[in-house]
Amino acid sequence: MPNMDSPMSELGMQLSQSHFMDLPQFEGRTKPIIGICAMDSKARSKAMANILERLQATDRYAVVFFGEKTILDEDVEVWPACDFLISFFSQGFPLEKALQYVQLRKPFSVNSLVRQFLLFDRRVVLEMLHHVGVPTPFHVVVSRDGGARIHPLLQSVVEQRMGFRLGADSSEVSEVEELDPDTLRVGTRTIRKPFVEKPCDAEDHNIYIYYAQAQGGGVRRLFRKIGNKSSEFVPGPAHVRTDGSYIYEEFISVDNAVDVKVYTVGNSYAHAETRKSPVVDGHVRRNSEGKEMRFVTALTAEEREYARAVSKAFGQRVCGFDILRMSGKSMVMDVNGWSFVKGNDAYYDHTARILDARFQEALRRRWFARFVDPDTVGRATYESRWVLKGVFSVCRHADRTPKQKTKCVLQSPAVVALLDGSASEVTLRSPDELSRALDALDAAQHSPHADDPLARIAHVRDVLARKVAMPGTKVQLKPQRSPCGSVQLILKWGGECTHAGIVQSQDLGENMRKDLLLINRSLLDDVRMYSSAERRVLSTVAAYGASFLDDSSASFMDRVSVRADMLDDSTDAKDEMEVAKQQLRGFFNFSGPLAQNPYSSPAMQLPPELAEQGPHEFLHEMYDIIARLIARMERNFAHLSPAQLAQLQPDWCCNENAELFRERWKKILSSFKSDDSVVYDPAKAGELYDSLKYDALHNRCFLERIFMSSEDLSRELLSEPEQQTSESEYPPDPLFSQQDVRTLYYKAKQLFDFVTRHEYGIEPEQRRKIGIQASVPLLRQLIQDLQAVRSESQARTCFYFTKKSHIYTLLNLVFLSNMPTMASYDKVGELDYLTHIIFEVYERKPDADADVQREYSVRIGFSPGANCFHILDTNIDDTHALKVLPRKNFTHHIPLESAISMLQHLVEDECVTEK
Repeated sequence: MPNMDSPMSELGMQLSQSHFMDLPQFEGRTKPIIGICAMDSKARSKAMANILERLQATDRYAVVFFGEKTILDEDVEVWPACDFLISFFSQGFPLEKALQYVQLRKPFSVNSLVRQFLLFDRRVVLEMLHHVGVPTPFHVVVSRDGGARIHPLLQSVVEQRMGFRLGADSSEVSEVEELDPDTLRVGTRTIRKPFVEKPCDAEDHNIYIYYAQAQGGGVRRLFRKIGNKSSEFVPGPAHVRTDGSYIYEEFISVDNAVDVKVYTVGNSYAHAETRKSPVVDGHVRRNSEGKEMRFVTALTAEEREYARAVSKAFGQRVCGFDILRMSGKSMVMDVNGWSFVKGNDAYYDHTARILDARFQEALRRRWFARFVDPDTVGRATYESRWVLKGVFSVCRHADRTPKQKTKCVLQSPAVVALLDGSASEVTLRSPDELSRALDALDAAQHSPHADDPLARIAHVRDVLARKVAMPGTKVQLKPQRSPCGSVQLILKWGGECTHAGIVQSQDLGENMRKDLLLINRSLLDDVRMYSSAERRVLSTVAAYGASFLDDSSASFMDRVSVRADMLDDSTDAKDEMEVAKQQLRGFFNFSGPLAQNPYSSPAMQLPPELAEQGPHEFLHEMYDIIARLIARMERNFAHLSPAQLAQLQPDWCCNENAELFRERWKKILSSFKSDDSVVYDPAKAGELYDSLKYDALHNRCFLERIFMSSEDLSRELLSEPEQQTSESEYPPDPLFSQQDVRTLYYKAKQLFDFVTRHEYGIEPEQRRKIGIQASVPLLRQLIQDLQAVRSESQARTCFYFTKKSHIYTLLNLVFLSNMPTMASYDKVGELDYLTHIIFEVYERKPDADADVQREYSVRIGFSPGANCFHILDTNIDDTHALKVLPRKNFTHHIPLESAISMLQHLVEDECVTEK
């Protein structure tokens, strides 16, 4: 087999050695440049950063990112020149334009751009695989579109390099007949169920599997993963689709119900992983990073030959394809082009090493366009025309323990004396202050005031005694406006950053550092950090900053500006938020038909289940589930010995134990009432959902077992752990078994998402008012930041670490500012821990001889943080940390002046309202 890594151009350029100098000088530069020409979601991914970081560690290369703004909006003549090009198609990428760039600049391309046109049509993919002798499943083709469109340059390259003409043997067959429920005739050929129906368009992932009557019939519909779902089964008779061109392929019942994903790098290295086939049950198994779980598998000698053949035939050094294994045989079913392995350091090491070797070989061959055509020397720039100059990130704190509180109003002189004569709120935090509060409660209990509730005093005193040494415990004292001189005592605990939160923050900070070092390292020359005064936020800043600044001494904390006025909760918004909460209370406590609910509003988009069942009935069912779970828990606590309780979960974290778990869940029950005379407070949804998420991450063993029936739990404690009899490449799914907890979680999730979103405003005008009142200092600061980018020569990065309220209100303001967003308000789900909204400002460098002002563009990015919808079935490691989801573009590029004007308009409206 010829060496598929030959550096000769796909364009057939025969280069003469006379065009090259003896040693490349890189026009005054010391290093050749690797150009990254791909959409930002791929170019700035964690996997790409890992590979480029290793290449830069050799100290042999510089890296330039073209960036979406340049790729989409600039002519190829002003794209940055480079020596080595990494460029590949993904949704929205202008492949034809990138091909023009390659023809113009002639860099060394890691992957052939012209051959990427092979991957757009599954018919062409199968034809190429057949030509190079790679086996595929038996298939028939229905073409209703005139056949595959072959790019003229691709056709020429394939004819010259491979000696055959694409599409020459294909015939237009559109005649399809279902001969019987199990047999399909296509032209003169037949295929029997079960078979797979694939659109010829390779970008269409709506693939159907039709089952034979003997198998029960029906169809399983595969699609791009949505949450933890990759397919759904539809029972009953099913007819094939007739609205397009399709490939009908024999269904292969694969070994161990797994697919094999293969990733090649050149002709000498291939990495393979197994994943659960989507045809099994449609459930996607994920790890703590939110990625589909996969397990490394060895390739056979035959499969390694397929890898070499695929990479060579499709001209893609870095390439992914799928293998089906059945009874010792393997077949290729799809080729995907450029694909990364996620989270595998060995793969990153191999990839960087192989690319380095190929680049060095190209250097020795003088493979650069500027030596081919000396007239181009000095005319091309090796920098992107659009440069990232400002990054301004607003970030929520990391994972925390559940926030809890209990309160009572007292007139006891000992408790009132804690105010020390103050007429405003007093907060006690230090161990000495909390000890004084405990003594005051003891005094109130032993010498009670006639109107003080003794039972309530005893409860608050008992809780404080057990929480006094826990981080984050505090007592708030609020003088009451009454002639009797009473004080409201609020005991709060929890809400502290967990060990998982520290890991999340460090990981996010490290990834951000790597990203900016690759994109524009000068962004790290001027870094400013602002924080809320809350302990959990400051803990997040300390962990994030140490990783981002690569400063383990944490001395940078002296430079962090604590801005409670800008980043803590604002009292200005409380009145309007209370109006929204009152409407929500009325909405959920109305027991009549939804259409007659006087508190309903068109702006309230109810989740389907909540709308179908009705808000009041939905809550009643939740209460019934909670009551049932608490009753089981109480029976288990009564019957189990301390040793047996410890057996349920030997190790606890975050200052938790079984008794504190029990107390927290009993308090949750008291928040949900089944008596219609009791007004339900929908804000309690947050406490329930917080506890479910927290326990799913930190106390999963206990959560799954303590709510079992006593009989089932006794059997589990007496049973021996199951031993795995044989080694499996793909272990079975460890699905969460407690169905009542599972049902409660999904209901609580729906309720939380609905209630939390609307607490910050129901109607657009109310959302705007609350947003301005809560976040106007932050909004003004961001406007100043955006304006400063134009007037200052230096790049700048600013981080604003805050709480949930500022994230929700700021995002509401972005929607209400009339910026053209890429997602609607109703499509934004939960804003989880470490959710961040990033304003990226790009500067366009003018031509050297152009006397014009520089242009600026802003793009907003958004990540929903460490979010996982199916958290109960997610595999969690010992850190208990969910990884933060990748940032996605929230807006397209917007002229900076327009963005500033839109945001300023919100602030000016508020000024008019205040006047």
